[in-house]
Amino acid sequence: MKTGLRQKLWLSLVIAVNAAFWGIPSDVVANVARDEQTMLGRYSRTHFAWNLGVLLVSVVTLYIDRATGPAYRRRWFQVIATLIFLIPTLAIVDFLLRTPQTMHYIRDSAAYHRPANAEFEITFVDRPLAYRTYPNLKPGFGEVRCTGRTDKRGYRNQTNLDQYDILTLGDSFTEGSKVSDEHPWPVRLASLCGKSVCNLGMSGYDPLHYLESLRETGLALKPKVVLCLLYEGNDFRSTKSDAKRLNPSLSARLADYADRSPLIKTMDRVVTETFGPIGRAGPLAGSDVLDWLPLAVPPGPGAHYYAFEPKQLRDLLQSREEFASDKHWHNPRSQIAEMNKLCADAGARLVLVFAPTKAHVVLPLAAERLSADRVRAFTAIDYKKPLPDAAVFMAELLSRLDAKEFVIADWCREESIPFVSTTRALRDAIAAGQQTYYTYDQHWTPVGHEVVGRAVCDFLREQAIIAQDAPGVQ
Repeated sequence: MKTGLRQKLWLSLVIAVNAAFWGIPSDVVANVARDEQTMLGRYSRTHFAWNLGVLLVSVVTLYIDRATGPAYRRRWFQVIATLIFLIPTLAIVDFLLRTPQTMHYIRDSAAYHRPANAEFEITFVDRPLAYRTYPNLKPGFGEVRCTGRTDKRGYRNQTNLDQYDILTLGDSFTEGSKVSDEHPWPVRLASLCGKSVCNLGMSGYDPLHYLESLRETGLALKPKVVLCLLYEGNDFRSTKSDAKRLNPSLSARLADYADRSPLIKTMDRVVTETFGPIGRAGPLAGSDVLDWLPLAVPPGPGAHYYAFEPKQLRDLLQSREEFASDKHWHNPRSQIAEMNKLCADAGARLVLVFAPTKAHVVLPLAAERLSADRVRAFTAIDYKKPLPDAAVFMAELLSRLDAKEFVIADWCREESIPFVSTTRALRDAIAAGQQTYYTYDQHWTPVGHEVVGRAVCDFLREQAIIAQDAPGVQ
């Protein structure tokens, strides 16, 4: 084949491939529902990255292919030499950028923690992370100035005692995501109940980490009460999942290393800030499945607004029987049982605190105002399994809201583990006009932490787990 004809065919193929990549949009409605960035108003970040990658490779191949004879070989050499120089250089730069100041966690054991005696200060604004978002955008909780510091163990505590009355285990809901040092519910609990409280909550923890942090750090503090917060949203993981995290494969370790790359994060931020705002206000086909969110509760001029992902609704569809036999419950159940044994052996009392998802708390307060068709369509986004007809779907969803909570409470009763639910307290506060969850973030507001701290304190007193007449009670 003649060189000119081959070059034309290759050019046509490159143009066709790029046209296909750029011509097919992503599911932008799904991006909005998950609060994920949309590039140029039509591509997910992954899709856009592939587009850029294919475009870059295309430009390089055309640069090589347009040459002939010695120039063709010279251009191949130039490209290979550039890659040989560029890849190690970027790897070295990335390594040098990974200073202790950029590392959020010290991963020296399964119970990872933050750097000891560290301080931070951020301003959190309750708004969507993505530039392209809900067609009916509503105001969030507002701006929260968050200051914090860690203790000598790398956990978020303002004290450095060697012994505490109460120990708290949990994830970001316990550590206090997007709130200041005075807000997390363990801090409010200490104030309300007049007890010293050590907070071993850590963002990203789950029952595997709760158990390890109890073993490694918690029991040495000789607490009388151990409060373990179980979050309905992502605390249910199988034994296989835990095994993979404890012994990750090479590919998983490389992926984790890349996820923490300062260089990749900087490039991602530049690309997002450059291309995310473009096209964000354009027409969005199918947006009618989103227009009931953010949800106004209670209705009227004093309403606060709540948004959540489709997955939160899908997770609530599981029946009591299905959840009771689910391996994703059996594994954390065994870990909680082990925590209970360790606490009993150490002379401490384990108490399980149930933290519901935002959808679980809010949905019943607005169910009568919602279109079953639209709620069903929203729930079906990115879901492969069929859902029942709208009326049946809505009835099943509302009847199964408390399924997980009931199963866990029944099991705790069998194991003689005190169980405190925060669902009713959070729901009552919302119905009364208080905003306990952020609008666009899944976590509790300072108000929500106060509600939870009070609910837990009241439970501990009512059950005589702590003294009724504790000093300093507010």
